[in-house]
Amino acid sequence: MQYRVANFNDIRDLAKLHAESWRDSYRGIFPDDFLDNEVWDEREKSWGSRLSSPKHNQRVLIATDNDEICGFVCAFGNESPKWGTFIDNLHVSKTAQGKGVGKQLMYLIAEWADQLFDHKGVYLEVLEGNLNARSFYHRIGAKHQETNLWQPPGSNETVNDLLYVWESNLPLLQINN
Repeated sequence: MQYRVANFNDIRDLAKLHAESWRDSYRGIFPDDFLDNEVWDEREKSWGSRLSSPKHNQRVLIATDNDEICGFVCAFGNESPKWGTFIDNLHVSKTAQGKGVGKQLMYLIAEWADQLFDHKGVYLEVLEGNLNARSFYHRIGAKHQETNLWQPPGSNETVNDLLYVWESNLPLLQINN
């Protein structure tokens, strides 16, 4: 497995993995019509925007296996004065799950944030119905802090969006030990 910073040439592959991950993880949470017909275009547009005009505190890392993207993380360093660095996305392909890719991506982002930002906290949001992701975050030290309502793309309904927090990045920096 290799890890590197994403670049503009990765847009299509990032969008593909992101769309596949949403289809797998959010079936029954997002509308089927959105997942079946709109998610690819929506994710490609989003990644095109992110990689062509990145925020000053954005970092996107990808994991590759045989030159194929099998995971990625997108973070915004010191995004919140209260919580620290925001993990906006973490997705690992079905074929790479269970191989330590997610842990390594979290470690690399924690290391990046530790070197560049004073606030050492890390946080993310995960949908209540995404039980696999919630279990993973608990195993690597996250604590559920609060619950908010969020409206998925293409939906008129709201779902519970859980805020998970690491008050310190230390547990993430010790993942590889």
